[in-house]
Amino acid sequence: MADWLGILILYVVGIVLLILELFLPAYGMIGLAGLGMLGFGIYETYQINTTAGTVGLIGALIMLPVGLYMSVRMWHRTPIGRRISPPNPVLTEKDRMPVEDLRRFVGKVGRSATLLRPVGMCFFDGRRIECTAEVGVIEAGVEVQAIRLIDRTLCVRPVAAPQPPADERKTDA
Repeated sequence: MADWLGILILYVVGIVLLILELFLPAYGMIGLAGLGMLGFGIYETYQINTTAGTVGLIGALIMLPVGLYMSVRMWHRTPIGRRISPPNPVLTEKDRMPVEDLRRFVGKVGRSATLLRPVGMCFFDGRRIECTAEVGVIEAGVEVQAIRLIDRTLCVRPVAAPQPPADERKTDA
């Protein structure tokens, strides 16, 4: 009976340490100690009874992923989680640029202010506006043309440089 009590204590201490890992910033050391306690508890259970050891191992193999999933889902609600990852701000219509203001830029030519991969900033009529590249990446400082609106964001494409006539192109003949 004393052996089972010791094993039960190993299991309980291991689970408590794993739970404490969520609340204390110990860089995984408390969780590692908890996993060690559970592993040693399973080992000791196998030493006494193989069937009980198998049940403990299967229970741990089921409960550890479930516990990991639940801890990831609940971590942002812990005191440390709230400090590290504050809630996302809720944007209102007042925070966004009105669509009517953006529609006037469709068809106009501007210049990319940053690298668009695919989102970046462009200048149109002296205003800095968030834009999305139609295809691929657009380098900074490239002339772009606004072609349409996609969810309150201007979609742009680079303005193609004029191609020289075929008789002026260099050929390596």
